[in-house]
Amino acid sequence: MRETVRGWIPKRETIGEHRLLRPFAHLLTQPNLWHMNHRSVPRAVALGLTVGIVLPFLHIVIATLLAIPARANVAIAAATTLVINPLTMPPLYWAAYRIGSWEMEHIIGSSPPMVVNPAASLQDFESWLRNAGEPLILGALTLAIVIGPLSYLLTFLVWKRLRLARWRSRPAART
Repeated sequence: MRETVRGWIPKRETIGEHRLLRPFAHLLTQPNLWHMNHRSVPRAVALGLTVGIVLPFLHIVIATLLAIPARANVAIAAATTLVINPLTMPPLYWAAYRIGSWEMEHIIGSSPPMVVNPAASLQDFESWLRNAGEPLILGALTLAIVIGPLSYLLTFLVWKRLRLARWRSRPAART
């Protein structure tokens, strides 16, 4: 599987060959941006999930651009934004709305907008959509703040465990 993933990731040397990327080659050829190691992969997973949750559109482009100053693996950052897709968006944003509503009610002190009756008029639904933005955005930010660091920690621990298992298996392979 590792070789399959490496086949998808562009090589550092090919970045300078593209005429549109040539002016940015000095930024894009940093080793951590393309190598899968214990520092760049957890950063990329946390960055990709955080950007994917907060920004439902253009999240791949933004995660890729943010991976450069964060020294995160560009391909992994772009790929982890795909966890947020049309199948996962409804439950994720429903949870974000519920969390945001709870926060607005219990922490901020204002009540969130009420759920609309399906038989209500179009104007009622439109006003609910306008008002639902506050708890939805608050909940999405809360989810991103929690999921980002947790995904970093989990990826770091899994990477460390895999590296330790590989290290322990070395002497057994020699005998």
